[in-house]
Amino acid sequence: MLAETVRQCMRGIGLSDENAERISALLRDGRDGEARQKLRILRCRMMDELHRCQKKVDQLDWLIRETEKRRNDE
Repeated sequence: MLAETVRQCMRGIGLSDENAERISALLRDGRDGEARQKLRILRCRMMDELHRCQKKVDQLDWLIRETEKRRNDE
């Protein structure tokens, strides 16, 4: 039951079928510690991606502020 729920959740958040299947299999086999470790690795990767995107958003915000300043100066 938990393995299937994990697989559905992982697919729902856009992780690969391969990762979902691998972690579900670990859980089915009672290898919860390994499954947890794999999930933490995937989480770290997603957080790295989030931080990269946040930097891009910060740059866009800066550009927006700069263009607003130019408009107000004119």
